[in-house]
Amino acid sequence: MAEVLDKKKIRKVFRDVQKHLSIAQLIRRFSTNKEDIRKTALEQTDLSNCQNVLELGCAFGAFTEALQDKLHPEAKITGIDIIPEYKPFFLEACRRAGYSGYFFSSGIDKIKKYPANSFDLVICSYALYFFADMIPDIARILKKDGLFITITHSQADMREMVGIVKKILKQNNSLDDKQSLPIELIFEQFSAENGEKLLHPFFGRILAIDFKNTLVFQPQEIGSFIDYFQFKKSFFLTGTDTHNKTIINQLMLELQDSAMKKNLVTMCKDDKIFICSHPVEHPPTGAGGSIE
Repeated sequence: MAEVLDKKKIRKVFRDVQKHLSIAQLIRRFSTNKEDIRKTALEQTDLSNCQNVLELGCAFGAFTEALQDKLHPEAKITGIDIIPEYKPFFLEACRRAGYSGYFFSSGIDKIKKYPANSFDLVICSYALYFFADMIPDIARILKKDGLFITITHSQADMREMVGIVKKILKQNNSLDDKQSLPIELIFEQFSAENGEKLLHPFFGRILAIDFKNTLVFQPQEIGSFIDYFQFKKSFFLTGTDTHNKTIINQLMLELQDSAMKKNLVTMCKDDKIFICSHPVEHPPTGAGGSIE
């Protein structure tokens, strides 16, 4: 997994902030479930007393912006990511939400420096699979009555695209039957299916909420589907020799053919919300320090 989760490769996918924003809009546009999953997650509990908030893998602050009018009026929100280009976008999200904001691009290891019982609320959407080993520290830095709210994908996420990519790679002798794509390995680290098991040792109570969704593209909209694949292709093709135009063209033709035969293209986007409370005390894993 070290190669799959290499920070340079993650940065390569997400560093284009404007592209990431456009893909987020694309997902909302083509989703059958029109609810905002972040708002759905936040509506499950009273956050009005939360003053010190941390968003992990914050990107441009979509989860933070959903906190508008939900926190203590004097709340401050700290965002942590590995991509410095997100800073102005995250701080703007804090401003729109109505709270003070701070941003650090030093990466997730920063939470090891926070002392225990530092935060009322920790949030994380679509990122915990990159650092699931930090769950003990997330529990450690929460106050006794604190909450950890995280959103993640199902391992069936994008299964249609995974199937097409595997088919093409096998046809080109670039993948054998026993191999998984990088995106599959990433989702195995923390998913709808194994999330509760991974969280259970560190939280006394876990509320799990399924969020069913499908992306639906009409044949004339296949270009948007291809845009989505192009954005994520490093997580499908990393570790192979398939970054050449021939392979990509075959994938595009397969997608177009599928769209014409079925008169639409669908893609699973099932997710799950975990709301975790009553953090369990464990021996400290971090050095401890002051909150900046």
